[in-house]
Amino acid sequence: MRTYDQLGDTPPPFNLARNDDAFSTNGAHTVERHGPDLTMRRDPSTRTVEGRIYGDPPWPSRESRSFKWTDHTTMNREVNRYVQENWETIRSDLAANGTHKGGFDAHHRVGEGYYNKGMYGAGPPQAEYGTTSLVSVRIKLVPGSDPPQPFIVTAFPTGVL
Repeated sequence: MRTYDQLGDTPPPFNLARNDDAFSTNGAHTVERHGPDLTMRRDPSTRTVEGRIYGDPPWPSRESRSFKWTDHTTMNREVNRYVQENWETIRSDLAANGTHKGGFDAHHRVGEGYYNKGMYGAGPPQAEYGTTSLVSVRIKLVPGSDPPQPFIVTAFPTGVL
């Protein structure tokens, strides 16, 4: 109950670029992997959204879906809206086990990217472009912080919840 009480009734606002800078050593990575400034199409000289489907360097492995936010304003607005509207659940999850995982439908386009048409053993990787209104969010507490300090591990547009 102490952690729950310390988190308070009012959710903290988040700026995801500042959040990632402050908590990258704790795993925060929204802008690096899903930021709106990422290049879309495969390019061997840089990290790309499409390249993630194929596991192109510097991505460590292939992914079935890879989406980026449409812009910084949408990213921050939608994540903060989610936190605001779901603070009681988020606060309870953080107090109970130090982590919260959730998702929502923004009901408008928030991201664009690719899904792998060849996933689930149907063949080799084959990137197919798409847009999405779905978002996945993971929030944790900074280990050992007192008072407890929540941070966004990642928040990204996704093709499925």
